[in-house]
Amino acid sequence: MPHGEAPPEQIRLALPAEPEYGRLARITTSSLALRLGFTFPEIDDLRLAVDETVILLLRPEGVSGEITLTFTIESSGLVIDAMSTAGADQPWIDQGALGRFEAIVGDTVDAYEVDESGHHVHLVKRHH
Repeated sequence: MPHGEAPPEQIRLALPAEPEYGRLARITTSSLALRLGFTFPEIDDLRLAVDETVILLLRPEGVSGEITLTFTIESSGLVIDAMSTAGADQPWIDQGALGRFEAIVGDTVDAYEVDESGHHVHLVKRHH
């Protein structure tokens, strides 16, 4: 980080790993993106990417845990790291769900990465 530049702002949101809490993740994402000056189509893309991220991290169904989203505000855009503790004792990525995630999210963000165990998703959306 160049001298004199403030560290990036971070906002953390911790949710139970239950489908009904996904709405809170979408609302938080939309509010932040609007505040950062993203266009409405970019905000819709981010909401969709976060929704698909939460769906991917909910697996396997019925396993309790928490999903934590960390939003990092950078000068170039927004970075979102989502992590799940649900089923943390085993790798449980569902290849069908991963394929759906990649097909949908690939066109909505500038970069994404899913760790091999399926517990961490990294999203990057830049201002255009």
